[in-house]
Formats: sequence, structure tokens, C-alpha cells
Amino acid sequence: MTAAQHSDEPIPTRLVALPMPPSGGFTAEDLPRLIEVVDGRFELLDGDVVMMAPATHWHDEVVDLLKHSLRAIAPQGFVIGSEKGVNLGASVPEPDVLAISRAVVRSDSLMFEPDDVHLAVEVVSPRTKTKDRKLRPLQYAEAGIKCFWRVENEDDAMVVYTFELLPEGGYAPTGVHRGRVKVDRPFPIDIELPEVTW
Repeated sequence: MTAAQHSDEPIPTRLVALPMPPSGGFTAEDLPRLIEVVDGRFELLDGDVVMMAPATHWHDEVVDLLKHSLRAIAPQGFVIGSEKGVNLGASVPEPDVLAISRAVVRSDSLMFEPDDVHLAVEVVSPRTKTKDRKLRPLQYAEAGIKCFWRVENEDDAMVVYTFELLPEGGYAPTGVHRGRVKVDRPFPIDIELPEVTW
């Protein structure tokens, strides 16, 4: 079947019950209540609940590898987390991996303020290319998050694209890393990129 052809078979669905949004849409303040009633992973985007597609195995392995590699070297003032929200008001994106100020992390933390997020990492999957390459860098830069990494799959190996926030806004690319990431910000990082295996 080519990309232009469509099957007449119905697409299987799973019903997801969503609460009625307020007139101005949901905000980060609604997140704890939404988590209780929405069955499945979601993010807020401009006040709307957006369901997230299941991640690939490669994506999950990369998130685990990066999280553990960064935890091993993070200074005391940082916590390395994964898939926790960044409070942008009507939008609450969830970076795959984040470096957060230790002072604000609690056992029940669901999201963090942008000023407390020092690094946001997105691992690109086939179904998240546009979001991770275009939308997320724009959102994170506008929120003032100083460092952003995008991780791409190159023959099942990690390629890490690193970016830093410019004084006038927007991100400037600072490197393309294969096999090893060595950067000075948000803290000195020198890690080997492990082979992604299963």
C-alpha cells in the first residue's frame, strides 16, 4: 500500500473519557485533577489535552541510558528526571529527560517551573519528529530554558544535537555528538553515549 492509498477498514479505537474543558482551556493548575481522570499519557497544549502516542523501544532505551549517564555525573544541585511537566501555563510539555534544580524537587512533583529546568532533552521518534524538531525547541526557548538537546536515531545509534539559549531568544546549535557528549552547560558534561541494545 502506498502512502496515498487508504484502507477501508476502521481504525481500532480505545475510548478515553475527558472532562469538559473550561471556557479558556485547561491550565497547569488542572494537571493533578486531569491525571486522576484521563486514562493514558497526555500533555497540555494551548489548553487542550493531547494524548501521547506509545513510545518505541529504542526511544525508551535511550531515555533510560541518558538519564542514568547524566545522574552519574550531575552536581549536587541538580536532579535528573524524566517525563515530568514544564509549567508553561496553558501548555505543559513533558521532556523525555530533564535536569532540574534539586531545591524544588519533592516526592510528589508532577511539573516544574521553567526557571528550575536547566536542560530539556527530547528523543525523536517516528511519530514525534515535527513536535521534537520544531515545536519543543520553540516552547522551551520562549520559556527561557537555557539548554536543549534533541536525540536522533542514526542506524540505532544515538546522535545528540545540543543547543543553548541566545540572549535575544531562540536556540543556537552548539554541536552534533556521536559516541560522546562533551559540553560545559548546564554543568560540565562528558559522557560516552552507550550503544543502544536489546
